[in-house]
Amino acid sequence: MSPMIRVIAMGLSLSGCLAAAAQDFKIVWSPVGEVVSAGKDTVDAVSARARAKVVRVDVEPAIVPIAVGKQLCISALQVRAFGPDSAALAGVPLTIEIRQDQRSDLQLTRPNGDLCMRPARPAEYPIRFTSKLPAPDDTKRGAQIFLRAS
Repeated sequence: MSPMIRVIAMGLSLSGCLAAAAQDFKIVWSPVGEVVSAGKDTVDAVSARARAKVVRVDVEPAIVPIAVGKQLCISALQVRAFGPDSAALAGVPLTIEIRQDQRSDLQLTRPNGDLCMRPARPAEYPIRFTSKLPAPDDTKRGAQIFLRAS
C-alpha cells in the first residue's frame, strides 16, 4: 500500500471513530435533592399543592458567579412557582438536578438540611429545578440556573 493511501485510510478510520464517539455522548441529569417554592400565601399550602397547576418556575439569580472553593447553598436562592393566574404558589415541591459528570466537582454537602455546593474547579455548572406538580397540559415546568466558578 502506498504511503498516501495509508494516510488517507488512517484519516478515514480516525474520523469514523470520532463520529461514533460523538453520537454516544449523552448528558445524564442526577437528582440531588428537593426544595419547596416560596410564596406569599402559606395558609393551607399543603391542600393547595394537591390541586395546584404550575405554569412557571423562577429561580433567582439565574447566573451565580462564585470563586472556586467557595460555598453556595440552595437556601441563598429565591425559588418560586407560579399558577395559571400568575400568583406565586407556596410550598410547591421541586426536584434539584445536576449533571452526573459534574457531581464530584460540585462537592455536595447537606448542612442543617440545606443542599450546598462548593465547586472544586473552574467551570459552568447548570442546576435544574423541576416542579413535581404538573402544568395544565400535564407537562412538568422548571428553571435552570448556572453556577459559574472561576
